[in-house]
Amino acid sequence: MSAPHFVIAGAGIGGLTMALSLARRGIAVTVVEKRTGFGETGAGLQVTSNSGRVLDALDLTLPLKRVSVSSHGLVIRRWRDGSQVLEMPSSPERMPTPFRMLKRSDLHTVLLDAARAMPNIRLMVGRGVQEVSHGENGVTISIAGQNGSGETLSALGLIGADGLWSRVRDLTGDASPPVFTGYEAWRTVVPARAADKPRVTLHMGPGRHAVHYPVAGGKEINIVVVRQAKEAREGWSRDGEGSIVTEHLSGASPALRELTGAAQVWQVWSLFDRKPAVMARGRIALMGDAAHPILPFLAQGASLAIEDAAVLARLLAEMLGRDGEAGVPVAFAAYARTRAQRVARVQEESRANGRNYHMGWPLSIARDFALKRLGPDGLRNRYGWLYDWRDI
Repeated sequence: MSAPHFVIAGAGIGGLTMALSLARRGIAVTVVEKRTGFGETGAGLQVTSNSGRVLDALDLTLPLKRVSVSSHGLVIRRWRDGSQVLEMPSSPERMPTPFRMLKRSDLHTVLLDAARAMPNIRLMVGRGVQEVSHGENGVTISIAGQNGSGETLSALGLIGADGLWSRVRDLTGDASPPVFTGYEAWRTVVPARAADKPRVTLHMGPGRHAVHYPVAGGKEINIVVVRQAKEAREGWSRDGEGSIVTEHLSGASPALRELTGAAQVWQVWSLFDRKPAVMARGRIALMGDAAHPILPFLAQGASLAIEDAAVLARLLAEMLGRDGEAGVPVAFAAYARTRAQRVARVQEESRANGRNYHMGWPLSIARDFALKRLGPDGLRNRYGWLYDWRDI
């Protein structure tokens, strides 16, 4: 090969961040996306300071500013009456990198525009990874289109950023399936109102919770309602029947019912969990949901994928510069060791948040008392390990 080249499976937020992180270090990338177009479904997400620093380092600060809202803090309320449990204002002194709230599709567009501007990033749609074979100095990857056409790509390594139902993870020999949690998330966006504050609001209730925050530069409010469900369905989203979520919200506070009442369309996705993968085997590495799906109770799914990209790109550049092509498996193994403890901790913290959010009486009384006693400074300090992260 005339220049270092890697194949990335998946053109979501993690895959595109990975492509940009490599390309800006002079490493060529082919991004293979099995969908027939580049796009990202979903409503909103939060880019917290740990991942925000990575995006800023990729010179994306200005385009992100146009489509995001900087959070002014967090307020936690009770589901039934809307009474406040805790308010944690933002602290620019502690967190100079803002907590950004934005549409998932807007972040994806920013990343895609940046990738298209890079001459050493090749984007291929409508093709998915089928098989991979290892050679002495690289891999040969078989890809196929939806019409059955196939071709092969040669690369120094394969990076799986292809989500929860990852084909690349299967190719590493990890057959552990995703496990349904018994919950599903209903999401929508509604027009913003003048009284809405630029912050995250969490409503906690027995076996349920809701989160909402502004997106689209403050023009809309993203809403997520999590409820228990008997059955799971694969796939990112499906259309939801509004009457179901309306009934579910019948016992919620008037303010939450009023906000959600403006929704015209709901999308639903079943929540699955999965144990962390071995994040590298030979010349195959996994990142994002392919490696460690995160339940949406800590707002870290996208952020951890962005972190993964920063660490893996740095290690690859270092090892390629030191050992050439032979350094790829070494870099992949170092990446797996570096990330394992952190991603496992984030997964467990997210699961714990889900349990805490959904407590019923009388445990919820003790939970609320503990939050009040902790206070905003205590809550902020509790998550310093998460938000203060930065790559070397």
